[in-house]
Amino acid sequence: MITSHSCSPGLSLVLTTALLSTGCQSVTGREARLPASPLDHGGAEIGAAGPVAVRPREAPVVYRLPFQSERELWGYNPRFMPTSAVAFGLNNRPFIRASRPDRDAGDGTEDGFIQTLGSTGRWGAHSITDILGHELNASQVSIATGVRAYDTRVVCDNVGDLYALVRVLEPVKGWFLLHRPADSGTWSVYELAMGGRLERTDPYRGGQRPPMIVGHADGRLALTCLEKTTDGTLTIGEAIRFAPGGSGLNPAHSGAGPVAATVGDMTYLVCAGTQPVRKNDVPTNGAPFRSPKLAEAEAGPHHPGTPQYVVCYDHPTGMVTDPVLLGFGQNPYTPKPDNHNGPAIVADSRGLLHVVLGAHQHNFWYVRSMKPNPQGKGDWSNPEPLGFRRRYDCGLTYVALVIDSRDRLHLVARNVSRGHDRDGNPLPADEMNADSMMRTLDYFRGSRQADGSWKWEEKGALVMPLWHRRYSIFYHKLAIDRKDRLFLTYSYFGAQLSDEATVVYREKWPGEKIPDPPLKGMWMRPHDPAILMSSDGGDTWRLALTQDFAAGASGTSFGR
Repeated sequence: MITSHSCSPGLSLVLTTALLSTGCQSVTGREARLPASPLDHGGAEIGAAGPVAVRPREAPVVYRLPFQSERELWGYNPRFMPTSAVAFGLNNRPFIRASRPDRDAGDGTEDGFIQTLGSTGRWGAHSITDILGHELNASQVSIATGVRAYDTRVVCDNVGDLYALVRVLEPVKGWFLLHRPADSGTWSVYELAMGGRLERTDPYRGGQRPPMIVGHADGRLALTCLEKTTDGTLTIGEAIRFAPGGSGLNPAHSGAGPVAATVGDMTYLVCAGTQPVRKNDVPTNGAPFRSPKLAEAEAGPHHPGTPQYVVCYDHPTGMVTDPVLLGFGQNPYTPKPDNHNGPAIVADSRGLLHVVLGAHQHNFWYVRSMKPNPQGKGDWSNPEPLGFRRRYDCGLTYVALVIDSRDRLHLVARNVSRGHDRDGNPLPADEMNADSMMRTLDYFRGSRQADGSWKWEEKGALVMPLWHRRYSIFYHKLAIDRKDRLFLTYSYFGAQLSDEATVVYREKWPGEKIPDPPLKGMWMRPHDPAILMSSDGGDTWRLALTQDFAAGASGTSFGR
């Protein structure tokens, strides 16, 4: 039991009830106490028309009718709630946090679970609200869900411990860390002075440290290190600021690519600035610009776009380097910094770092370190355009990035194009117009070449809402397991609806309160979450089912 923490309030409780004890390692003796998931219906997960084979660009998931989803198209009815990026334990067992996308808060009755597979092939569930209820001595606990949860990813470190961040709304307001050691069936709960997101643990690389927490403290980006004591509990360090005031991370609700990558004793963190940077006679990456707004600004004293930086935290010394400017991400409609334009970073098997600079409806930029442990600007490559479009007002937003055991980079982003007619056929450049605009979910892959560079392939759309030509977003997250299989979680949201689409929305989700007449804004909610998976490096995809997760877990026999 924990009674105090250095650098942190002494709030903790070790729980022994209502626990899902499969953990990051298979412990058969504990599975007698494995609570069944209330979300596992035990029935068929796909209809007679499934499983569907999805190929980027050639055969994407296509929504031809308003709010037609994978459920209507193929009878997709997973035995789990597919609402967070999937985490994988040491034996490749999945952990998926149930967090309803159409709600702002949950009380543990319909979501608020960490789902995982038991050895029988049935899903079990940690009840987050039960764990917190014991800690807070409360019969009811309300936690943030959907986009309000900020970070819904479970993290399993490289020794098998589990971690999750929870934003509590009632009976108190604040952030809490849930931790369960690999050799224990019990959870500890820590109250945090700073919320944020957990450092992503690479399935193939990295040390034995717990993940750090990256977020904001007093309006500045900060990191908090977690350290294990000899009894397996945690001490929570002081917040260490690492960027100027106002700097931010990439959006957590969509993309949410990793913001930190650890190589040995060094952790590299990327962020986006909010202050324009003077040009000093050096042109901005991408200049001359095709966008009139950016071209006009390029003639001025500041670089158009959002400056994006990397810093290095030295674990033995606790020191943080000065930020290194990697480049700029653009929005074609404004030269000002844009909070959509956040970068993501990963490390490869040789310790080289790869960064995708985010943008808002513009092409991304790709940057890599030229050697391990880069020290300054000269150790980084020049930005290379990624996802260059035929028109200046089309492009990418929201970086979701992972790297596999072969050092291939996998990227998924929302794409805005004006390139398809109502039947989904590509249009020639002279026929592109506002009516042909569409937002799709697109996949890119980068592979190492013989000369040490990385070549990117734009594979194309994975999800295409053909019926809707106005605002769309997918709230997508990308993950990779220990067998190089890719898992793309998403939940479609369409706004600025026509009268016909509004009628369909009301009929499908009658319980939602919709203004009458509807406002022109974005009163809708995302619905019908799904997970696409690929077991061939991104060439083909399919809807993820329980049997796919069961087959991926090593050393365990699963039933269907």
